[in-house]
Amino acid sequence: MNVENSSDSKMDWLKRKINYGATYKGMITFTVVWLFVIVLFLSTFSEPIELILGQPLLPISLSAEAVDRAGRIIILYHSIAVPVVAVCTYFVLMLMDVREKFKSRVKWPIFFGSLLTSASGILFAYIFPDQWILHGLYLVGLSLCFYAGIMLLLGVFPTKSFPKRDADNSRNVVLGQSALTLLTFCLLLSVILGGAIGSFFGNGLLPLLAEYFLRPYDHVTYPELFVDGIKAHLHVMLALIDVVILLVLYRYTVPDQKGKWYRISMILAMPGMLIMSIGSWAVTFNSVIVFPFDMHYLIYVGAAILVTVGLILALTGWNKMSKEFLGDNYESASWIARSKAVFKDPVKFTLYFQLIWVNFVMTFGGIFLALSLRGPTDPEGASPFSKVLDIVAFRDGPLAVETTVARGHWHILATLSAIMLVLLLTDVLDIQGTARKVMGWLAFAGNIVAFGFGMIYLYYPHFDQDWAVNLNKYVDVREFWANQELFGFGNWLPLTMDLGIMLLIIVITIFCFHQLIQITKGRHDVKKWPE
Repeated sequence: MNVENSSDSKMDWLKRKINYGATYKGMITFTVVWLFVIVLFLSTFSEPIELILGQPLLPISLSAEAVDRAGRIIILYHSIAVPVVAVCTYFVLMLMDVREKFKSRVKWPIFFGSLLTSASGILFAYIFPDQWILHGLYLVGLSLCFYAGIMLLLGVFPTKSFPKRDADNSRNVVLGQSALTLLTFCLLLSVILGGAIGSFFGNGLLPLLAEYFLRPYDHVTYPELFVDGIKAHLHVMLALIDVVILLVLYRYTVPDQKGKWYRISMILAMPGMLIMSIGSWAVTFNSVIVFPFDMHYLIYVGAAILVTVGLILALTGWNKMSKEFLGDNYESASWIARSKAVFKDPVKFTLYFQLIWVNFVMTFGGIFLALSLRGPTDPEGASPFSKVLDIVAFRDGPLAVETTVARGHWHILATLSAIMLVLLLTDVLDIQGTARKVMGWLAFAGNIVAFGFGMIYLYYPHFDQDWAVNLNKYVDVREFWANQELFGFGNWLPLTMDLGIMLLIIVITIFCFHQLIQITKGRHDVKKWPE
């Protein structure tokens, strides 16, 4: 009898854990932990580990052939990015208006699809490269995720009766729902762009990385349409994922969707994402259509509009934090007291700080690169900065430097976005106490150190006047930094960047172990299977 009761209690304990895993919060937590496991796996044979230990921790031998390396990296990108898209989708289902009958049609396909894509992709790329059935499962996972996207579009499409709204915020609700619908549509078209081009690689073409084709490549047999399409897919997908985070965080910050600033933001968000998407899609056809102007300018305009929305959201969030902390004393408090109140919650402070910090470490750097890309000898004309300032244009410098900037530019944005999702989940789960404070301030410090010094790492070589004399002086940016001294202290900058990244990894580590303890103790138990 006691054995049976013990068995029943164990089954009940397991059911409560599984039930929690089927909730949106549980799925997000599981996916974050899954991504953390992938990062740990990759770190065992990463370059820093090999430099420290002299060999990788796991006996994984990777081919150095350019084709194999490109294929691995492409699959790795998708194996990480697709679960991130799934996390964003769970937040949409949890916080925004989606028709009830479509929620399960979105949740389960993208849950199993993202895990299947990620697991089979990593196994195929790094452990069993000859088992092509894994690549087939990888494509099945991507197909499930695309199906979930179609269901989401149907589930969020606004009508006269959906979503429900009150008379005093009817316009805001319609604008917010329209923005979400347009965003979902743009994401699906961007996925189709990448999938359509990727499908041709099954017919014998070799994989390619967009950053390898920044300059003319007449000696390469790739069709320009494919190369430009891959570039467009890469950039527009990452940008639109950030727009999802922007809309989700806005809805989380202003759940009642009231106020003129919410209305203004939704009005701006729609043309911003649409202009940016059209500009990115149009880049695909640069080789077959003569446009009246460079389509990248459309991307800049759309991005600038979305940056404005992000700034409004950051100020709105900080203002709400100050009001919540000061309460009835807010109106009589000085601006200094109101500002100090923002720092009382390091998680929310850092979360909204990201929306401003991203401009310094990503937006402004990208604009600087675009405006100083070409030199006086370029047939397309000199860039504005090259004419006014005494600097060497990126196109006139070593390819290694331009490639590193192009790659590092979007890696910074991707990492920053991932940390935003972790911080948002930390607040949604209402993690309190020492863990919250440590996570918030470590995330803040990690952002400043990793991305701040990362910008110096990326752009400082651009001001090396030796470029004009010897364009091939550096094969790799690491060779440049190996011979540099900053302020007389030697080559310390790359190590500082690694320290910042380590702080961010510690934040995710604390989150994962904190949630493991909470789940084990039963603080997230769910008695019934969620709808």
